[in-house]
Amino acid sequence: MGKMRNTRNLSLFNNLNNMSSDEVFEIGANCLLVLKNRFFAVVEIESEVPGVDLEVFVIIRIDEQTAMQLHDAGLEFCEIVNRIPEATEGVNVEFKCIFINKNQAFALFDVEDDFDEAVFVRISLDEAKRLIRRGAMQCTVIDARNTDC
Repeated sequence: MGKMRNTRNLSLFNNLNNMSSDEVFEIGANCLLVLKNRFFAVVEIESEVPGVDLEVFVIIRIDEQTAMQLHDAGLEFCEIVNRIPEATEGVNVEFKCIFINKNQAFALFDVEDDFDEAVFVRISLDEAKRLIRRGAMQCTVIDARNTDC
């Protein structure tokens, strides 16, 4: 019985293995977030595999030199606003996570129309903590400064 299950899993794996790596994941919204003297690359990772609902934002802490190189290469600055973006016909707005940086807090929204955009909405630190206690996801933050990976 275990052998039958492994054969079925192997068949599924082989079907997925036929996808090129370009088809498995796609970079969605991406931008450069600058908060005083702190720099972050914001990247949305989306699965393109049918039936896999995986769409997450990763916020990567970077140094100023890396931030300027990314900006010089064309990475635009993230939009920071005071109000939640409005969903209209053709514009989808979806809350993704809470980002806390020192004493600043933001709700991150994925805004999709013809373009895919990360929009940070300023919120109070108390509101951020309340939303997290109620189950809102905290944004994944990776510190990539001074790494030789």
